[in-house]
Amino acid sequence: MVRLFERHKKRHVYTLDGMWKFKTDPERKGMSEKWYERFPEDASDAVVPSCWNNDIGLYEYEGMAWYCRTFLTRSENLNIVFHGVTGFADVYLDGTHLGSHYGGFTPFSFTVTGLTAGEHTIAVCVDNIHNDTDTIPLARVDWYHYGGITRSVEVMELERAWIKDYRIDYVLSDDLKSAKLNMQVNLESLDGLSHSDMLKVYINGSKVYETRVDIKDSTEISVENLELNDIKLWDTDAPNLYSVRFEISEDDVTERIGFRKIEIRDKQLFLNNKMVYLKGVNRHEDHPDWGFAFPAKLMKRDIDIIKNLGCNAIRGSHYPNAEAFLDFMDQEGILFWEEIPMWGFPEGVLKNPLVLERGLKMHEEMIKRDYHHPCVILWGLHNEIDTHTEAGYEITKAFAEKVRSMDKTRPITYASNQPLEDICFSLVDIVSVNKYFGWYYGEIESWAEFLSEFREKLEKENISDKPIIISEFGTAALYGENTFECIRWTENYQEKLLSYTLKLFHEDPDIIGCYIWQYCDIRTAKELGLSRARGFNNKGIVNEYRKPKLAYWTVKKIFEQQ
Repeated sequence: MVRLFERHKKRHVYTLDGMWKFKTDPERKGMSEKWYERFPEDASDAVVPSCWNNDIGLYEYEGMAWYCRTFLTRSENLNIVFHGVTGFADVYLDGTHLGSHYGGFTPFSFTVTGLTAGEHTIAVCVDNIHNDTDTIPLARVDWYHYGGITRSVEVMELERAWIKDYRIDYVLSDDLKSAKLNMQVNLESLDGLSHSDMLKVYINGSKVYETRVDIKDSTEISVENLELNDIKLWDTDAPNLYSVRFEISEDDVTERIGFRKIEIRDKQLFLNNKMVYLKGVNRHEDHPDWGFAFPAKLMKRDIDIIKNLGCNAIRGSHYPNAEAFLDFMDQEGILFWEEIPMWGFPEGVLKNPLVLERGLKMHEEMIKRDYHHPCVILWGLHNEIDTHTEAGYEITKAFAEKVRSMDKTRPITYASNQPLEDICFSLVDIVSVNKYFGWYYGEIESWAEFLSEFREKLEKENISDKPIIISEFGTAALYGENTFECIRWTENYQEKLLSYTLKLFHEDPDIIGCYIWQYCDIRTAKELGLSRARGFNNKGIVNEYRKPKLAYWTVKKIFEQQ
C-alpha cells in the first residue's frame, strides 16, 4: 500500500507487490552475465516490499542483489514507479535498461511507451554498499543499511495522454477563513499527437474549475487565484483535509492538502496564529522483523503509541519516511520534521562534489514528494555534519538555497552536535541542537550551564532572535534493566535524565520544543555494532518491539501537563 486514500478513478493502477525471484550477487557478476536477460535458474523467492536482511541467512548481507518477475499489461503505455529501493538501483524491462536511481527513500519512475499488450519481465539490480567517501548515507551510521526493494512498486497503465505532475499552492486570508489556490498541472501526450481535452478540477468532490487544453508532448497549465471560502484549517486538534482531483478524459489523480499557516516570529513557532510547543520524539523507520519495509498496521501502531505519549511532533530521523506514514500524520494532526539521510559527514567528505550533487538531488526528490503534506512543518538539511568548517558552511548554504527555491512556506533547520563551534546557524530559521549530557559526556545537570553558554554565543553572533529546538537528547536503557541504584544503562537512569531535561527545556523561553532520542530501540550498522549493546541503539523509550520502558510513562505524564 502506497497511500491511505484512493488516488485514481480512471487510471488503472496496480502494484507488483508479492513474490519475485531473488538472488544475491556478492561477486558482482550479474551485469557481465546479463542476468537482466536470463535470470539464474537457482534464484530463490523473495517478497516485495521487504528487506533482504530480515531473511534467514542474510542478516548481515550488504552488497548487490537482483530481483525479477513477470507481469501482464493491457496497455501500450506504462509508468512504473519504485517507491523505495535501498540504495542504488538499475532497472530493466524485457532486457532493456530503463535507467538508474541513487537514494533509498524517495520514489523514482520510468515512463514506457509503445509496448505490446501482454506479458513482460522486469529485473532490478540493487546495491546497498556504502562507503566513507561519497555515499549518502556513509558506511558508518547509527542505523542499519537494510537492502532491498523496501517499498511498493506500482504500475500505471496510461492512455494517449496523462496527468504527469502537479503542484498546489495557496495563500490564506488574514483572518484564515479563505484561501486563494494557484495550481500548475503538467499534461503529456504519449502518442506524439496533439489532443484537445477538458481539464477539470474538483475539491472535495465539487467541480471548481474547467478549461479546454491542447495537450502536446508536454503542456503546463496554470490555474490561478481560485478562491475557496469558509475553509476548515488543518491543526493539531482538528486536522481537516481537502481532496483535490485533476481530471482529463482518459486520466485523473487525487491529492490531499490541508490549509494551515506556519510562522516564526518573536522567537516562537506559530501554527494558525497560535503558539505551539513541539513535544516530540525522533523515530527511525526500523523494526527487527520488517526493517524499513513497514506494513500500514505497524505505522498506525507507532502513531497510536506516540500520540498516547502526549507528543504532537515527530522527527523522521534520518531520511524520508514512507508516504503512508505521512498520510497517517496528516490525519492525526502530528507535526513532522523531515530530512535527507546525511549524518556524520566530516569536512573532507563534504568537499566531494558528488556529495553535493547527491544531496541536492535528495532534497529535490523529498520536497517534490511531500510538498502537499500539511504535517510537514520543517525541512531538515542534514544531521551532525561538520558545520564548524568552511566546507560545512558551503554545503549548508547550497542546501538552504535549494530548499528555499522549492518551498518558501516552511522553515528550515538542521541538527548540530557542535553548537558552540557551529558557523552555519545564520543560514537557517531555527537553531537545533543535539547534546547528550549525562550519557556520552558531562552530567545531567550540565545542560543548564551549556544553555547559558549557547545563548551567549548566539548573542555574540547577532542571531539570538532565532528560536531553539533541542533536537536530540537522551540516554540508553536496556529493556527490563531496573536496579536499586540509578546507574547508566538502566531504565531508572533514563527516566531520571528525561524527567530533568524535559522540565528544564519547557521552562526556557527561548526553546520552542524538543525531540527525545529516541522513540524505539533500533538496529545499528555493522561498523558501530560492537560499540552498541546487542548491536542496537538502545536509547528508545520503547524497545524494538514497542514495549514501553519506565521512562515512557514518566514522559507521558510530563507531556500531558505541559
